[in-house]
Amino acid sequence: MGGDRRETLDGIRAKLELLRRVEAEHGFGVIIEGPRELERVPELPEGVTEVFGLFSRLGGDYFRFAQPEETAGPRAWAERHVDPYCPLGNPLGIGCERFGAPEDIECGSGIYLDLKDGDVYFCDGDDYVFAYENPVDIVETTELAPDIVTFFDFHVLGAGYPQLIESVIDRHGIPNRVPRSRRAHHDRRGRHRDGWMRLLLESGLVSSADVN
Repeated sequence: MGGDRRETLDGIRAKLELLRRVEAEHGFGVIIEGPRELERVPELPEGVTEVFGLFSRLGGDYFRFAQPEETAGPRAWAERHVDPYCPLGNPLGIGCERFGAPEDIECGSGIYLDLKDGDVYFCDGDDYVFAYENPVDIVETTELAPDIVTFFDFHVLGAGYPQLIESVIDRHGIPNRVPRSRRAHHDRRGRHRDGWMRLLLESGLVSSADVN
């Protein structure tokens, strides 16, 4: 693994430590769970094992991210379910949006890692179902980052988080749950409705200029 990527992983580790301290002080109600024991899986793109060696679950009101069970080690990977009809080619699901969803609903549309190219992208759940039931050559997706390390460092733990909200929730129009304006992301006191965004702002990892 290159020095730049190792440096970025060290940065992710430092950010997680900061977020844990700020969350313990303010209690925004987010999820930050430590890593589980992992064995390297040779078939996974570079960075996957390293990233999930830093945490197992992260999330707030808008998104949830979790280490996929099949990445625990070679045996788990060999036993993973492969759907021959998957229109996306069986990518690795690393997270989901859950904007406006009830607390008992863990996930909505998916955020995936392409196992061949290593990029991270979003696919709306309705588009996935349509493509599954009506095979098409191209499924509409939105690329979010060129690799998993960049995705978590910038889009989940850094200044790119507002862009993630815009790319997934605002731009795609999550059915029946889309805000009509950016103001809908804030409560009557002007606070962001997403606990993860509030945590990033309080920690200084996102600035008000990034949001606006």
